[in-house]
Amino acid sequence: MDIISIIAGLLKDTKSLIEFEEQLKLLMQKAFTQWVGEIFEELDKTIKQEKLEEGWVYCRSDNRSVQFLFGSVTFKRSLMRDKRGNSHYPLDECLGLVPHQRYSPLVELKVAELASENTYREVADILKEWTAVSLSHTTVGNMVKHVGKTQAEADKALVEELEIAVSLPEGKKVDYLFSEADGVFVRGLKKKQSMEVHHAILYEGWETNGKRVSLRQPTVIMTS
Repeated sequence: MDIISIIAGLLKDTKSLIEFEEQLKLLMQKAFTQWVGEIFEELDKTIKQEKLEEGWVYCRSDNRSVQFLFGSVTFKRSLMRDKRGNSHYPLDECLGLVPHQRYSPLVELKVAELASENTYREVADILKEWTAVSLSHTTVGNMVKHVGKTQAEADKALVEELEIAVSLPEGKKVDYLFSEADGVFVRGLKKKQSMEVHHAILYEGWETNGKRVSLRQPTVIMTS
């Protein structure tokens, strides 16, 4: 039975449009969490094969659940060891999930945003009413602290980077400095073997000699 038939049957069996929409919301959450879980597992298979070709060793598959705004997604992913014997969950690393992380980054972000204008208990009530996220006010508080700590660490790193920049030698003073940048994807001979080449150029202006135009003091940067 396709999704259209299921929705049509749902509309037929419910007594009001309000009940229909509530049931449809639950159906959508169930479908999306299932689909996303299947996609994660397919991605895990692809990454697993790539790592095996690199010499990694497969150990076992473990379950993991992550709460998204649209529902809780449960999936299996591979535990592997690299050439040095270190253990990894390659799929977790690909998705940017840290160990013991139960909520998606977007859930954490929305919790922090709501907590800036509401009490922790109100945040929990709002999320429960409008999303598939159900958590206690205590969890909200812990999540806000975690997000704040992460932001503080990012701010500290930025300040340190700026301090390093300030200590750099004074550069050449110019009247104008122009900058242009672009990128291009270069496909390899094998499937999924491609890379993006970034190209940038800095120059102080241009000079003309008849119909010919040349850049003044050009500096070219290319990187993948």
